[in-house]
Amino acid sequence: DGISGAVGNYRLLDLDGDGNPDSYYAGSPLPLAHGGWVNELMWKNFDLNIFFAWSYGNDVLNANRLVFESGWRSQTNQLASYADRWSPENPASNIPRVNAVGREEYSSRVIEDGSFLRLKNLMISYTFPQSWMKKTNFFTNARIYAQGQNLLTFTKFSGLDPEAFTNMYQAQYPMSRQYSFGLELSF
Repeated sequence: DGISGAVGNYRLLDLDGDGNPDSYYAGSPLPLAHGGWVNELMWKNFDLNIFFAWSYGNDVLNANRLVFESGWRSQTNQLASYADRWSPENPASNIPRVNAVGREEYSSRVIEDGSFLRLKNLMISYTFPQSWMKKTNFFTNARIYAQGQNLLTFTKFSGLDPEAFTNMYQAQYPMSRQYSFGLELSF
């Protein structure tokens, strides 16, 4: 049975039956495992480099949801998910009603799985044949490439970036997606 007060307020659990809401261990910000996978594929004069990074088993308190799904601060924008808040027409929501008592409660409602798989780097390049270099009588080597960083992220985390935090996520900028193109010349 929860300690709830009015309908639509936060529901805090009384696990030991003493009439007061209880604290409990809701997860760890430290991943159970993390790592990466790098592969380089070569075919004729083409090179393809791929780097994936991943993290598994960490929990993150999403403080953005804590503030921007509470609805108690006037003149503050809310997340789109706040439209699904508790109301008599939507009694199954876990987002509290407008002006709920216990606003901005730290609870398991805003703790999320921070696991992710991210394509951190992808680069494709072409090295010009030595027969072409000999014809120039100037260059000994030439290579052209295109590279992208932070291209794809697979995660259940609802924030912008599961990797842009330590253990509490609040309005950090996500890792930027970057593109670069280049030409390497050796004389």
